[in-house]
Amino acid sequence: MQMLRVLLVALLLAVSLAACGGSSATSPGNEYGASGGDSTAPSDGVDRSKLAKELYFYNWSDYIDPAVLDQFEAEYGVKVIVDTYDSNEDMLAKVRAGNSGYDIVVPSDYAVQIMIAEGLAAPVDKTLLPNLVHLDPNLLDQYFDKGNAYSIPYMYGITGIAYNTKFFPNGIDSWAAILEPSQVAPFAGKFSMLDDARETPGAALRYIGQSLNSTDPAALARVKEILLAQKPYLAAYNSSDVNRKLASEEYVLAHSWSGSAMQARNGLGDEFSGNPNIAFVIPKEGGMIWMDNMMILKDSPHAYTAHVFMNFLMRPEVAAQNVEYIGYLTPNKDALELLSPEIRELYAQGFAPDEEMYKRLEWAVRNEGTTAFDDLWTEIKGQ
Repeated sequence: MQMLRVLLVALLLAVSLAACGGSSATSPGNEYGASGGDSTAPSDGVDRSKLAKELYFYNWSDYIDPAVLDQFEAEYGVKVIVDTYDSNEDMLAKVRAGNSGYDIVVPSDYAVQIMIAEGLAAPVDKTLLPNLVHLDPNLLDQYFDKGNAYSIPYMYGITGIAYNTKFFPNGIDSWAAILEPSQVAPFAGKFSMLDDARETPGAALRYIGQSLNSTDPAALARVKEILLAQKPYLAAYNSSDVNRKLASEEYVLAHSWSGSAMQARNGLGDEFSGNPNIAFVIPKEGGMIWMDNMMILKDSPHAYTAHVFMNFLMRPEVAAQNVEYIGYLTPNKDALELLSPEIRELYAQGFAPDEEMYKRLEWAVRNEGTTAFDDLWTEIKGQ
């Protein structure tokens, strides 16, 4: 009986301590909190009471798997509303006006620089992004946002030429195939160049042996000459639906991002079917490498929810699923092993850079001198 009384006293004492807060509490200053405590709380640490009902995502066209958005809503009760744009310049014009209503945007590298300089972005709270550990360290801390204070890598890619092997059975190895009038004349109205002030002049600069960042007046004059001579044969300057037009063979050749070419090859979910004849190449003269990044706008009313969404997209299984759908390159090192053999094989065929190709790739930088590209592009499109 004495032993029973001792056990009862010990049990009552334990219950009393628990009622007074003896269990671990959430960590001060960490909105994600700590594991433990209430056994009914979600194990991911997300405070559901802080989540908005809707999140507004301003993204490039065809740049996220709709099923990923459905999964996020099912798990967190947040509906992600997506609007799309076709160029960094279009996105910048929208957010510069203020009160855009968007929470997250996806600028490319040089546009990240612009947004930071103009005070358009909110700093990221890395304590809310534990899945950062899955990203390749070699793709962090880039020149456009040292320390990733404002941006988190979303996808990266390369820019070259997509083509239909039925019409080019011997392949393509030079920008001449899409820039020289004598070579494009047989395909007049059946090919496009990107509608981009850096990409299209950059391709011509590489063709003449210059850096795609060169603002040498003589080099830019030559670029203008090349692009104006090519222009009568173009179907369009197009950055929006190159994937669909290549797949349908409305285009047989296109200046293209690697992921857009991959979509033309594989199709895009229920949107359209792929064309197995589509190939992709970085010409021998070289091409562009770039990275698109998630940034939270300074005037976002849903910054906490935005962090939760960004962290969700960095789960390896989610990142891999997204890549399988959109075909670009993921910075998520732990997602690579989850990709299908089919995607890996296409990467090996040139849709992703190998060590040799990296030597021919160049990043676009932004500085005071590169505003010359805006003037050049205005002139080219205006003639």
